[in-house]
Amino acid sequence: MLVAATRLFIERGYAATTVAAIGEAAGYSRGIVTRRFGSKERLAWEVARRAGARWDAVLDVSATPTTNGLDRIVDFIRASRDSMQEDPQSRMVLERLIADAAGPMAPLHSRFRRSLMRLEQRLHTTLRAGQADGSIRRDLVADGVASVLIAQLRGVGYQWFLFPADVDPLTAHRVIEDQVITWLRT
Repeated sequence: MLVAATRLFIERGYAATTVAAIGEAAGYSRGIVTRRFGSKERLAWEVARRAGARWDAVLDVSATPTTNGLDRIVDFIRASRDSMQEDPQSRMVLERLIADAAGPMAPLHSRFRRSLMRLEQRLHTTLRAGQADGSIRRDLVADGVASVLIAQLRGVGYQWFLFPADVDPLTAHRVIEDQVITWLRT
């Protein structure tokens, strides 16, 4: 069901994808989405959550206790790049759902807003840890750096989603990585 929902959300968008279409595409009855997830919104959120799980794991300090703050930020950028290479469909659906969440009356808007706020907080914490361990310049404002980094990565993802034949996300990520290392390094 998640595979069918991913494909339909990419092709049609959130609003135009019905729970009946998802159930049918998955080879189940029309009501399976509601029975399994409770609503289309919850199913879409599960699809988005799984698509973004790799990024989230990179910022988990307990998962990478031996790396410094700058290394975790670079790993975060690389996880964004790798998600486009290794699982482009998951990254496409994430970008599509985020774009759809910006629309009027979008049911996913508040979920993505909370997710963005958590991501910014985790980046902020990682940046502060890098300042404390000496791998990131102390004069930088962590909140601003976190916002700019997210904007850069989301911008590449969004452009790639809209114009996949015209955007080279791997090169863009290399440029972002080089910029960030130069900008943050002590």
